[in-house]
Amino acid sequence: MQSLDPIFQPIKLGLHTVPGVWAYMFPEEVKYFQVDPEIRSSCFNCPQVKDAGFHPSVRCCTVIPRVPNFLMGMALNSEPTRGLIESYIAGGHVLPEGSNISPKQLLASLSYIVKPDRDNPTVVCPFLNWENKQCGIYAFRSTVCSTFFCHHDRGEEGGIFWEDLQDLGSQIEAALSQWALSEIGFDREGYFQRFNSLSEKPDSCSEEGKTGWSLSARQLLWGEWFGRETEFYKACADVIIQNKKDLYKIASAQSILQTEAYDESVRQELVKTFPKDLVAEALPDGKPEKIQNLWYSLQLSHRNLQLSRLPKSSEK
Repeated sequence: MQSLDPIFQPIKLGLHTVPGVWAYMFPEEVKYFQVDPEIRSSCFNCPQVKDAGFHPSVRCCTVIPRVPNFLMGMALNSEPTRGLIESYIAGGHVLPEGSNISPKQLLASLSYIVKPDRDNPTVVCPFLNWENKQCGIYAFRSTVCSTFFCHHDRGEEGGIFWEDLQDLGSQIEAALSQWALSEIGFDREGYFQRFNSLSEKPDSCSEEGKTGWSLSARQLLWGEWFGRETEFYKACADVIIQNKKDLYKIASAQSILQTEAYDESVRQELVKTFPKDLVAEALPDGKPEKIQNLWYSLQLSHRNLQLSRLPKSSEK
């Protein structure tokens, strides 16, 4: 059974529990990184509830995460998370690369950032369980969710380290999700061409009264796989599992395609309502950084983190 594969079993990075795929998609040295427990940023004693008035059951989970297709597939192969993913697929919130925020959800998210209602948050992570305050797909969450801390035990050095780890992990996830598309026989280039064609009619991506992607957009983007999204994600997970020993090598060699035309059309609409810097943060512009460069930056930030542990020499 696939669920017995160690890639399904969460591992530890310091005291932090992270998805089991981390043992394979990062260089091996990452497993031995010395990191801080980040006790100042405990989700179950969220400092932002008191300091910033966050909702006690939602906290900072007012986002729609981008979960790559292979992690969605792994979650579908795990009994505790299967139903949650199936419901999310049925709601029209997913695309071939994985969980992807729709234009309507992005608009709501930016509106909430500009004018947050802490008592009644309008945008909440779909995988969050409000009652127990836990992530419903914790073992298969994205790198962004695994590396975010609102405070850092070691201050600036800690913040830089986690940000660099997030950048590297997110780039690896993007590379592997696109590689998986090609491996299962999905026309990756054609998919991005179709996605960019939506720049001519961005309004067609949404439907009245619904928050997910419109039916027409999903039919266009999924192509012959439309209606078989569950099977698709499991297939993506399978190729990742089968090649788990080479994931970092595969990701490093993978070119990452972008939805440049579509993103730009959405930016142009959003800047009519929201500040440019906020829009730029939500939809970053520019080419993807090379994974090897991100790995080098992470090694440096980890080294600086270790140096920050050394006692300061007293001035004479």
